[in-house]
Amino acid sequence: MTTPSHLADLKDHVIICGYGPIGRTLAMNLAAAQIPFVVIDNQRQRLRLAQQSGHLFYRGDDLMDENELLAVGVDRARTVVAVLPDDASNVFITLIARRLNPNLQILAYGELPATESKLRFAGADHVVLPSSISAQRMVQLITRPTVLDFLEEKEERSHLIELLSQLDLQIEEFTLPLESSLVGLAIADVEAKGRGRFIIVAVRHQNGALVTHPPLTLPLAPGDTLIALGRAAEIKTFFRQYAHRQPIRYRGLGR
Repeated sequence: MTTPSHLADLKDHVIICGYGPIGRTLAMNLAAAQIPFVVIDNQRQRLRLAQQSGHLFYRGDDLMDENELLAVGVDRARTVVAVLPDDASNVFITLIARRLNPNLQILAYGELPATESKLRFAGADHVVLPSSISAQRMVQLITRPTVLDFLEEKEERSHLIELLSQLDLQIEEFTLPLESSLVGLAIADVEAKGRGRFIIVAVRHQNGALVTHPPLTLPLAPGDTLIALGRAAEIKTFFRQYAHRQPIRYRGLGR
């Protein structure tokens, strides 16, 4: 078993509850990405595999006990992944983890489609079903959580764009020319001018740096490209007054 001092050093880490096939795949990929994590399980054989792989682990005799999650730093963690073999355990762990840390990202596995609603009600942010998502995609949910990162995956991009179009929403890019009256304004001021017709989800500076979830106080400079989400017709009308409309060309978005 790992020593308490090792566990005490963990912060903003991932807790993998269950070291079965999915848990092992997650651990391998997180280790490759150098993201700190700890494995918790109650089966000696599975924990022996974790030890042989050099992964930090903790034996929890009763995974339904909130003290076991506290022992692996759930109050300091970034993400909890519940991938135990039975759905009931994953629901219960999700419920406990959400209560102990409201700010957690929680990914939970459900073998049966009917479990999805239960996991979401318990507090899961993402529910993984065998028919819809793989262990590799769970890794992406941890390592690449922003919408724009998902847009770099063609499968996810197509699905998201389809959902947006059903709501008459779309993502547009606009580059601010030097003479634009939006230059120098904060994002909050630009959105206020738009009167709720769109939100700015990212800004790419002229040097290529991409800022996702930009703060509302971020000032805009000439050459900044605004990535905005809004109603199809309204967003075009607004930016036609202030910016040169360009095709969406940020990395990975081409068909």
